[in-house]
Amino acid sequence: MAWPAVQLADVLALDIDAVPVDPTISYNMAGVYSFGRGLFSRGPLSGAETTYKYFHRLSSGTIVLSQLKAWEGAVAVVSDEHAGSFLSTQFPTFKCNTDVASVEFVGWYLRNPSVWDQLRLKARGMGARRDSVSPAGFLSLSMPLPPLEKQRAVVRRLKHVQAGLAQLNKLRGEVRHDRDALLLALMIGPPESPHPRVPFGHVATLRGPDTIVQPGHEYPFAGVYSFGRGVFRAEKKLGSEFSYKRLSKIRAGDFIYPKLMAWEGALGVVPNNCDGLYVSPEFPVFSLSNDVVHPEIVDAYFRHPTTWPNLDASSKGTNVRRRRIHPSVIVRHEVPVPPPCIQDVIRQIVQAASRENQPENCDNPESIIPAMLHLVFEEGAGDRSDLQKLASRDVPLPRKNPTGVSAPFKEAVLVGAIVSAFQSDGGQPLGNFRLQKAVYFARRHMGEAALDREYLRKAAGPYNPSMRYSGGIKIATEKKWIARARGGFGEGSTLGSSAAEMGEWIEKYQFAPAAAWVRDKFKFKSNDVWETLATVDYAKLALEHAGKPPTAEAILAFVDSDPEWHPKIAKLRLTKASIQNAVAELQNLFA
Repeated sequence: MAWPAVQLADVLALDIDAVPVDPTISYNMAGVYSFGRGLFSRGPLSGAETTYKYFHRLSSGTIVLSQLKAWEGAVAVVSDEHAGSFLSTQFPTFKCNTDVASVEFVGWYLRNPSVWDQLRLKARGMGARRDSVSPAGFLSLSMPLPPLEKQRAVVRRLKHVQAGLAQLNKLRGEVRHDRDALLLALMIGPPESPHPRVPFGHVATLRGPDTIVQPGHEYPFAGVYSFGRGVFRAEKKLGSEFSYKRLSKIRAGDFIYPKLMAWEGALGVVPNNCDGLYVSPEFPVFSLSNDVVHPEIVDAYFRHPTTWPNLDASSKGTNVRRRRIHPSVIVRHEVPVPPPCIQDVIRQIVQAASRENQPENCDNPESIIPAMLHLVFEEGAGDRSDLQKLASRDVPLPRKNPTGVSAPFKEAVLVGAIVSAFQSDGGQPLGNFRLQKAVYFARRHMGEAALDREYLRKAAGPYNPSMRYSGGIKIATEKKWIARARGGFGEGSTLGSSAAEMGEWIEKYQFAPAAAWVRDKFKFKSNDVWETLATVDYAKLALEHAGKPPTAEAILAFVDSDPEWHPKIAKLRLTKASIQNAVAELQNLFA
């Protein structure tokens, strides 16, 4: 039996402690992070420095809403740490009726990304930066509400997992710290007999720009992250898009840095995946003498935080953003040269760490909490065994398919491949509706047949909410492989500034053919056809997995029996005959 649904107004009530602002008093101000990350301290603010007549004082156990950012998860439960802090009048607060609801349970519900989608629909204003969610709109949300005992069981489980993830992140941080300390000790040597140091110019040779720029030629660029995060693939540019007459072509094993940012750790050795890229003359390029020192030793040394203060002291320029490090400074800088046997050990440690940090090899613990919230609030665990597993600490994590897309990073590559395919012939930005369906169709084309267990039966479904909040669309957007843009048919996804980075991953996973197949098969079909085919295919898979024959009559009954999908019958004009036609087309598509 599913949990009953109630409105937030049934468990929360507006409860504002409005305090008149006194210009002679300093107020400890707070803020609300987006994406369900809670509150933070802003520091003191004098009443004389604001035009607000009132501030809202926070109390422990209340819920605070950012009216301007609620649609991206800026809502939180006030902890003891922030009790007594203040927010502006744009942050209404609410008190929970603890006779019927646990405020912690409500707080977890409000961290569910699908709730932010509902708040986005309730936002009013002129554009994303001014959209505002009213207290009434917030309280009109509905949520599943089990008995208090079950609420507390869910909260205990979620807090247990959250504590475990915090411990995991702490341990990972300690491992990184210990590894960096070990590398530094191995590079420098023991205090009583440190390894010899030589000027960098003894183990490296500065190369000048070697490529004449052609206006019509496209050049893939490299960049260097600050704070020791290494070299990365940047955007491609036509020669006509910049003023440099010459560029430097870099090779794997070269050492590079930007003159302007080296003082904050923007230095590194070129990795294999950046071989053959280009940098401007503002990036000195050095060839290393590998017979004297391994590139991994140079990379580890210059990316270590203890190296940067010495470079900072040598930088020139009075403005912090204009300080530059000339190559002559780097050439004179003395670097340690450990014995060959120690260099071999350092290289093995660096290479092992690099393999662990490859996106495809990284676990994604951040997806565990969203998966659990989805299980509780989206799939409606209710009184089923799912909740018993949740309470007994046997958490069913998101399923991984044996073939096709098996991880959020891999899904991000597929998302990027599809956007790239649709953009390759001058297409419009791909809206979320089509992008969701395109990924679904591509995965079906690649042979996956269990998507009914991963996608939800939402109004425009099949729909996979994790794609936007912890999966492929989110990751591809964060990596700037894709970006939001407005086209002739509204807002959608187009190629981002770092789209060139995903080329090797698309090639590795062989996603280009599937992406091109979706484009060629579906580009000129209407949205209703996309939705009809996806709906019928999903119903067909679900019936097959339930051991029932996927007849047209059974598919129609499957759609009709679901409250979310019942309206599709009228919207898409579903009949036995139209479903039979859709099944025939699906057999041709996915045979």
